[in-house]
Amino acid sequence: MQQPFWNFPAAAGGTINSINNAGIETFRGNELDSLTREICQNSLDAVKDESQPVIVEFKSFNLIKHRFPERQELIQAFDKCEATWKGKNAKIEQFVDQAKYILEQDEIPFLRISDFNTKGLEGAQTGELGTPWSSLVREAGSSNKGDSSGGSFGIGKSAPFANSKLRTLFYTSYDMANYQSHIGVANIMSFEKEPNFNTLGTGYFTNHENSTAIPGPLNLDPAFERNETGTDIYVAAFEPKENWIEVIRNSVIFNFFITIWQKKLIVKVDNETITHENIGRLIANLDDANEDNRHVKAYFKLLTSEEGIQIPYPAKEYKKLGNFEEGEATLYIMKGEDLNRRVLMTRKAGMRLFEQNRISGSISFTGILIINGEHMNQVFKRMENPAHTEWEPNRIEEAPKEADKAFRELRKFVRETVQQQFQTETTDTMDAFGLSDFLPDTTTVAGEGEEKKESLTMKIKTIAQKKKEKPKKKLKKKQPKENFEDELADVGITPEGETAGNSFDDKNEGEGKGGGTGNQHGEQGAADEGTGGAKDGEGEKEKNKPIDVDTRYICLQKEEGLYRVNFRPDKKFEKGKLEFKVVGEQSDYILPVVSVESTDIEIISIHKNAVRFKNVSGKKPKDIRVKVDYEQYCVLEVDLFEI
Repeated sequence: MQQPFWNFPAAAGGTINSINNAGIETFRGNELDSLTREICQNSLDAVKDESQPVIVEFKSFNLIKHRFPERQELIQAFDKCEATWKGKNAKIEQFVDQAKYILEQDEIPFLRISDFNTKGLEGAQTGELGTPWSSLVREAGSSNKGDSSGGSFGIGKSAPFANSKLRTLFYTSYDMANYQSHIGVANIMSFEKEPNFNTLGTGYFTNHENSTAIPGPLNLDPAFERNETGTDIYVAAFEPKENWIEVIRNSVIFNFFITIWQKKLIVKVDNETITHENIGRLIANLDDANEDNRHVKAYFKLLTSEEGIQIPYPAKEYKKLGNFEEGEATLYIMKGEDLNRRVLMTRKAGMRLFEQNRISGSISFTGILIINGEHMNQVFKRMENPAHTEWEPNRIEEAPKEADKAFRELRKFVRETVQQQFQTETTDTMDAFGLSDFLPDTTTVAGEGEEKKESLTMKIKTIAQKKKEKPKKKLKKKQPKENFEDELADVGITPEGETAGNSFDDKNEGEGKGGGTGNQHGEQGAADEGTGGAKDGEGEKEKNKPIDVDTRYICLQKEEGLYRVNFRPDKKFEKGKLEFKVVGEQSDYILPVVSVESTDIEIISIHKNAVRFKNVSGKKPKDIRVKVDYEQYCVLEVDLFEI
């Protein structure tokens, strides 16, 4: 057997890789939280006995430098990096200087990450393509996990490298075939190995030119010895800037409290252990000043309360995606005081993905939706972004519209279920500032307790009414700078006339022509709304004649963006258009309309902030309920046009 060595494969005319590795940079700035999420998720995916919890352990230790595997060879590799890039890349020079300094210290800090009740890295003995060992160690952008697993992009394997000042890891495995092995990986940068031959940027601590695993365990931590199946990852030069124990503990609680409560996961962080027995106490001790902590407390209250309601997701049929059986997802909801009005979305692995909010502004509730069904898990796993924080239907390239429909129907189920279970006849009220100046004081009886005073007595002889022409507003087309206007822009309400905006109609497939940035569920950039010309797709040119109108409105549900609007036109017309705007300090803003309900008008279309309709009640006052995409009180302006 050949003596182990650091092998840096090289090629002539191949790609030269610099220091900015895309996978590693994905986790830069959030290294410890990303490490925790990816490690725990990977271990849960490799569970051996599902009736027992997976155990993940994070333990730090210092390694005496002469025990670092072939340390001098790695230093020589960094010397060649320095010679190749000297004067060409300052960032590489800084990284190499730091790496060589660390390797010369008497002790090198390490983090050992071990899992138990897992299968180990199967495929290490053969190195066969597509095996868990090959996917983790040798392949780039590859994942070979099951449909119900957490990850699918293979990017998560880069998270440990982001926590190493040397960008170097050692893997040791004890697999289901009782085969023990180890290998090291240095994910650095290309360097000139021989004239015209540059390395590919990755080196392997191996005993073969094909970079296969070395038989036998690698015991770098003197206080640890593996006696059962599982995987150990050693992160070299682990020097976090933060209190790593606290950060990892909080990340485990925040991301995996459901899994831990379900007795599927136990996490040991140095000398602390997080289990289903103490997760409640740890959550209760979280600081309420942090909003995320308050949300976790609300969700955990739901999990442990007898007042929670479970509603199975109904069966669904899709031509390309296949069918979802009834109960493949379950919604857990509970009503109570001071709850967060959100639903946490997760899949079978139990890791936090994201929260659905803006469900109801009048109901204090909390909820958790868990997708447990195999097929539904598979579909929504394919929608998941690499960071596991969103579902993006366009990722299902062969059926993006159907995927978008599936996602919209799931969100609709969550929203409607909450409202059906808990909705009561209630409305938000709002004081009209200054209105008291125009209302009589009914708290005292006229003349009671008052002295008589001399006064002038006046009688009204005649009343003349003059109609004042409403001046046309000139809207400024400059970018808003005030805080109020910035807040509007954050939720998609943009200055009128600018080529940016969003459509939030669930039926929208994100196919607009505007300059906005689309997202995964129907947002689109909006072109100038304008009042002239015909609506897109309609051949008849619109008149767009302004009509004087008396308008009154009241906010019914602030968080829902629900308003009751009453308007009375001063003339008869057949077809009309209402344009909704927010009055800003410097500009008026387009206010996207989500839906309109009324028995006084017949809706033709809703496009951005414009509602086109047939007038079925002449000059009579018209009462409508309009839902806008803004959840704060605002000053509305409603313009009416004949079209």
